[in-house]
Amino acid sequence: MGILRDIGLWLWRLLPANPILVRVVSTGGKRSRHLWARLIYLVALMVVFLIAGGLLVGAGDQSLAELAKKATQTFMAVSMVQLFLMSFVAPVFCAGAITQEKDANTYHILLTTPLSNAQIVLGSLFSRLFFVWALLLAGLPIFCITMIYGGVTTREIFESFGLAACTGLVTGSIAIMISFLKIGTRRTIFAFFVGVAVYLLGVYAVGRTSFGQLSVAPPATASVGLAPDRMSWLAPIHPFLALFVVTGQTPAPAWAEVAGYGWPWNRLLAYPQFGYMILTTLASAAMVLICLIYVRRGSREGEMTIFTRLLERCWPRQAGERRRKPRRVWRNPIAWREAATRASAGGRSLMRQLFLIGGLTAGVILLIAHHTSAWGLGPAAVNDTRLWLTSLVWIELLVVLLVVTNTAATTLTREKETLTIELLLSTPLTSRYIIAGMLQGLVRLVVPLIAVPMITILLFVGTDLIRGNTIRVTTFEAVIGVPLLMVAFAAFAAMVGLHFSLLLKKTVQAVMISTALVLGGAGLLWACGSAVTSGGATVAAVILPFTPFPAMQALLDPWAVAEEGSSWSSGGMTTPKAATFRAIQAVFCLISTAAYLGVTYAVYNSMVRGFDMTVRRQSA
Repeated sequence: MGILRDIGLWLWRLLPANPILVRVVSTGGKRSRHLWARLIYLVALMVVFLIAGGLLVGAGDQSLAELAKKATQTFMAVSMVQLFLMSFVAPVFCAGAITQEKDANTYHILLTTPLSNAQIVLGSLFSRLFFVWALLLAGLPIFCITMIYGGVTTREIFESFGLAACTGLVTGSIAIMISFLKIGTRRTIFAFFVGVAVYLLGVYAVGRTSFGQLSVAPPATASVGLAPDRMSWLAPIHPFLALFVVTGQTPAPAWAEVAGYGWPWNRLLAYPQFGYMILTTLASAAMVLICLIYVRRGSREGEMTIFTRLLERCWPRQAGERRRKPRRVWRNPIAWREAATRASAGGRSLMRQLFLIGGLTAGVILLIAHHTSAWGLGPAAVNDTRLWLTSLVWIELLVVLLVVTNTAATTLTREKETLTIELLLSTPLTSRYIIAGMLQGLVRLVVPLIAVPMITILLFVGTDLIRGNTIRVTTFEAVIGVPLLMVAFAAFAAMVGLHFSLLLKKTVQAVMISTALVLGGAGLLWACGSAVTSGGATVAAVILPFTPFPAMQALLDPWAVAEEGSSWSSGGMTTPKAATFRAIQAVFCLISTAAYLGVTYAVYNSMVRGFDMTVRRQSA
């Protein structure tokens, strides 16, 4: 009994009575910003609920079957928004758990307390997840409303909540692990955003193709929406593909159909939603164990270990003076610092190099697969190739926007948190010079990233021209239009991040708000672009260049955007309707680029006028 009592006391102190958990929950729950976060979250779900189904409007004029069908569609839309928010909100909350301690130079004080490594890791993780899961539970009444007219069961609601909770757990664990392995809030949030965005979009794109679908799964229902034609074999590792199974959009195969795949694959494919919950929980436990190893390793940096002693004996350091090769600084040192050094969130980091290599490799592989008719692609399935190319450019555009927004949001807050803003202001540099240099450096930082989709598109256009293909994959104007629009979108996103980096003092707050505005604005414009597509080819050619993601699709695949299903959507390049659409779109791409750059310049002038007053007020 004494041993059991000691074990129970240890478990009680490990999590329920964890001092970090108790402190953060008791103090953070009283802050007004958490109240506003819950309010904004619930308002977002309610807006989606009303727009997607409109169950509360005109219900008396519809039959019960129509109401049940609309309730199912509403539940699907709200569940997808909830899952998307959990994928990005949880890591933002968790990323600041350790990095805020390091930025405030209080992390070493935390290590001097009697807290064990497990208490520090679990307390930091679950104290942040408490607020995330509280947001999740706050939206439960909205989901219960969808059950009034039938079409939605209690099991579907709890399974969707389980997917969202496990997604928040695994993404939060990733953020905690990165924050322990790397020092600095900027690199933590940058790595999280890029990794989560690329994974969600990349695996989803594969799941929609014939290669990613499970042949033994039954066909999808009539109202498929964004779901693939059949359940994907990637559903156990992707939250949205698993959600399609929960809502019945892509039914899972029967146990007898997948029994021959062997354990554990047969169980994962027969019950992908539960498989996703189990796999994400195990992955989170593994990342917690990794964190336990690195809790105190950073504070011991520089100490001699058995490996460093052995390395010193085998390769002793040469005595004498060592010099580093001098670097050429640009005319604007602020721009050079933001674009070319590791002082910025991007810099010449490994993540940036991996993006360049991975993006070009993916483009070359897609090009080879198209011309060799591999994986079901080729000239006969040119629409599938266009879908892959569009998805690849979408991912690259998303990464560019996230990188430039997060980097811009940390430019001035980095100076404030490290107390070097006074040194910057004591130099002869003016506010116009400082902000212009930051904007120039941020744009030049992402120019190599923008070159990746441009080179990919150029390869497709060049090979089609050399081979003389009558049905081409993409258009000539996409080679110029895509990078022009990307530069304009990146400049505007940079100004949004710079604006909140000036107004706010904390890096995490600036990154959260600026990223939410950029992603929310892009999503809203995407919805507007999808709505105007049905208004005709001319209207679409005028409006779509002003919407980031639909603009990429309109340039790369105008046949699918302007009038899907028409005779010229199969690839004919010389029809009058196609030529008219492309000509109008090319003109408005230039107008859209000028408009975004004009708005960027207006925000820049506004920041210059209020720079000194804002900085002095914050320093007071």
